[in-house]
Amino acid sequence: MSVNANMIPLGYCIVRKSGSKPRPSWTTPDYLTVAGCLCEGVLPGLESAPFDGEEIQRTWNLSQREARHLYDFGQEHCGQINYELFHNYLDYDTPARICREFFKERNDVLIIGLCSNDAHFLDAPNVSKVVHLPENAVLLGWDLYEVGDYVEDGAPLPPLDYHKKGNVLGLGCTFCCCDTDGVLPKRLGIQLNPHGMYPDEQSATKAAEIVNEERLGEPCHYLPFALFRC
Repeated sequence: MSVNANMIPLGYCIVRKSGSKPRPSWTTPDYLTVAGCLCEGVLPGLESAPFDGEEIQRTWNLSQREARHLYDFGQEHCGQINYELFHNYLDYDTPARICREFFKERNDVLIIGLCSNDAHFLDAPNVSKVVHLPENAVLLGWDLYEVGDYVEDGAPLPPLDYHKKGNVLGLGCTFCCCDTDGVLPKRLGIQLNPHGMYPDEQSATKAAEIVNEERLGEPCHYLPFALFRC
């Protein structure tokens, strides 16, 4: 499925298809996310010294030599990643090169493109936009992610403040971390797709409206984002 003309790509993530972090029991085995709370993406230990070869070897199933090479590559080429808020490459060439060099023929490591078509979000002057996704990008589904800073418990949500660090978008956790029993899709009568995500924009937008209106999940805004496998 190609990217809708109203949908703006925001960047790319390298994620593992399955990791060691526990996930809600209701999620499907093929559930994919770019949230750091549930996935082991993106590449660890590349943003600063000292080099932690054991972590890179263990997490990404690489040899000691490959781990060192990957770390050195990251020091030189991965300056457009925000390790505190959202791991995001702003161009496709860098994650594609990493996958070619370090994860060739590995089907457990994926490049995910993230998109939004929220009008206010796309108009925000400090949101970095990517020109396009690759032609072979395939829509995996929609998920709800935190955006913006937390507010005090019980306080009304203020107008959404889109913020970033450096050149990347600040994105938080997925809502399924809070909806541990999968109540929201059942309540709305929405059938999640095989990837454990909302199947279309309409259902994801409806879910996000309920979450924000009723203050479900964390005390912050949630927005729907489309995830593409690239």
